[in-house]
Amino acid sequence: MSNVNNKAPFMYNSDGQLIQNIADISILIVDDEDNALSALKRLLRKEPYKIHVASNGQEALEMLELIACEVVITDLRMPEISGLELIQQLKTKHPDIIRVILSGTEDIAMIIDAINAGEVFRFISKPVEPELLKRIIKDCIDYYFLKTERRYLQAQLELNNKQLSWSNESLAAMTEELRERETEFRSMNDAALDPIFMIDQEGFICYTNNAAKDLFGFTDDELRSIKFKELIAQESDGTPFIDFICDFAPNISEANNKHPVKRFTALKKDTSQIPMEATMGSVIIDGVCKIVIIARDITSRIREEKSRTEYERMQQELEAQIEKKLLQGRISTMLKKVSISRLMIPSGHLDGDFTAMITYSEKLIDLVIGDVMGHGVMSALIGAGLKSLIMKISAQKNFQHNKLALLQDIVAGVHEEIITELIELETYATATFLRIDLDAEQITTVDCGHNPTIHFNARTKKRTLIKGHNLPIGLIEQTEYCEVSYPIEMNDLIVLVSDGLTESRSPDNRLFGIERVSELILIHHELEPSEIVEKIHKDACAFTGRNTFDDDLTCIVIRIGNQDLHNNNVCESVS
Repeated sequence: MSNVNNKAPFMYNSDGQLIQNIADISILIVDDEDNALSALKRLLRKEPYKIHVASNGQEALEMLELIACEVVITDLRMPEISGLELIQQLKTKHPDIIRVILSGTEDIAMIIDAINAGEVFRFISKPVEPELLKRIIKDCIDYYFLKTERRYLQAQLELNNKQLSWSNESLAAMTEELRERETEFRSMNDAALDPIFMIDQEGFICYTNNAAKDLFGFTDDELRSIKFKELIAQESDGTPFIDFICDFAPNISEANNKHPVKRFTALKKDTSQIPMEATMGSVIIDGVCKIVIIARDITSRIREEKSRTEYERMQQELEAQIEKKLLQGRISTMLKKVSISRLMIPSGHLDGDFTAMITYSEKLIDLVIGDVMGHGVMSALIGAGLKSLIMKISAQKNFQHNKLALLQDIVAGVHEEIITELIELETYATATFLRIDLDAEQITTVDCGHNPTIHFNARTKKRTLIKGHNLPIGLIEQTEYCEVSYPIEMNDLIVLVSDGLTESRSPDNRLFGIERVSELILIHHELEPSEIVEKIHKDACAFTGRNTFDDDLTCIVIRIGNQDLHNNNVCESVS
């Protein structure tokens, strides 16, 4: 549903009322400033949807008990009930309403928390840009229609399933009737396109339809003189198909009515072979139980299955190469007194996770771990582009000043270069930029909405979660990036992880979380980095109860002070 200006398909709002077109959509705007409400009403007065306003959160909640609204746009800072509290109550009481935050940039931390918790659909910064506001409302309505359509299709599917169940019951009743009407049974089967066989208790073929005789090349008399097992070259799935059909007793006729499906290779009269699939049932004719087999030539299906399997294999191989060569940077082996190990487990589909490493000297490096919002080819391409852009901007900044550029200036340069494209693509990227300077005995980070960096002090056994307040790259156009520095000592550990690890869930829906990673670092801090990432991997698999993850999992463990140059290793696993 991409164009809300045209007449929409029949949808229903949260109160069960029919929505036939865009004029039935209601937008509720909540702001404690009367001037702001008046300005927004004037701005949207010519739009086709209905506009309602409320001056505070309590008034908005009371109004929603009386009228149905599809979108709520609320200011963040309001007395009594704040915008964030209102959003949380709407999520509980009116989960179908699309929620949007309207606020200034000073509320960025609260807004990011709300976005990450999945409580808001969009964020609109003040002062409001008219066309941007209208476009975001249009996106909200599109998204509302999409959710409603999905619910409608699910209801239709349930109805179709009930009808299918009724049809199956009717089919069972029809089968009972056909047991006593052999003549009608044979007439119907002779018109069927698939081969049909009837087998007696000794395994001989006692009836075939015309399709069976045409496909196998036998006459009716020839088929009646042989057992069905003589038409089978081999069983394709290893199940006891022959014994089940030909060595049955009358008391298993009820089991045969379960219509099991078997694959086998059939022999034609000219000894050529045909891959087939068969279903079995039983009928009672003159008080005698007989087996009925309906076979189908699956040559084309097998060919299609092989083609599909080969295509999927090639696609997975291509995606693996894209992730390995375009998204995951190499770990340098020239560093002194630093040991780095990386665990990277693909999710099975293309994602936007990427890493990059810039080596200035054997004692100075920049390392980046990032994640582009969403999945698929577009996220992967944006991730690859961001990785290349980071390398380019870093080189430009260092060349322009003829000295090492500040990390925050590199990040700002990347943001300035790509912000327009990311906004147009309606996406953004979280990232952590990390600089390790062994001569200065410190690390510097610029956190752009990514997971915190874990710093473990080997001497004090203290763990620090380094979390900045910078926005993700591409979220808003005007922003600044600030770096923070921390001292490091010999044998300290620095750990970077992606949300593929921290947001993985257990069977009872608990999050793995950054705190669990921190606890694992404390427990295993005496191990080598390659052993630590393996411990984290095993714990994640045990926690989730599976060996695969819904998002790319990246974990980088760095130890300061390792003098063995050969310990700069990369531990990567592909599920």
